Amino acid sequence: MLDVKDIDCQATARRVTHFFDKKLDRYLALSGKRRYDLKSPSMDGMPKAPSRGNSSENRVLAIWLASEVVDCVGCAMRNMTRESQKILINRYSDQMLTYNIAQELNISAATYSRKQERALCEFADRFEFQVMKHNIIGEVSDLHVYLENDK
Repeated sequence: MLDVKDIDCQATARRVTHFFDKKLDRYLALSGKRRYDLKSPSMDGMPKAPSRGNSSENRVLAIWLASEVVDCVGCAMRNMTRESQKILINRYSDQMLTYNIAQELNISAATYSRKQERALCEFADRFEFQVMKHNIIGEVSDLHVYLENDK
């Protein structure tokens, strides 16, 4: 039986925001890509795992992993619902200010905040799928924060 854990959406949204604000730039730098590339469909999303070898291959492996993570981010973003995709691509690929995104969507700041939280949680779900598809599940941390179940 499938055990689907309850997700703390607020905490997950904060974790995804941290990923976009702090960790993504390092992956982009190592992969030779830019934030703009996240919305490009040129990334094929197919796993290309190198063999693990001696310490001289560690840099190659880090670059390969960074490229895979960036591909996962791009694939996850491109497969989101239209509204979530617009919010996250505008914010994290085009680096628009939240005020401008809310204005473009013709919604209030409060409504934007709620929709952004949902979009960030949707990203965590879709990113997890891409990480599994790319076979790097043990290499990348889960972006979800799960609720504690009192049993």
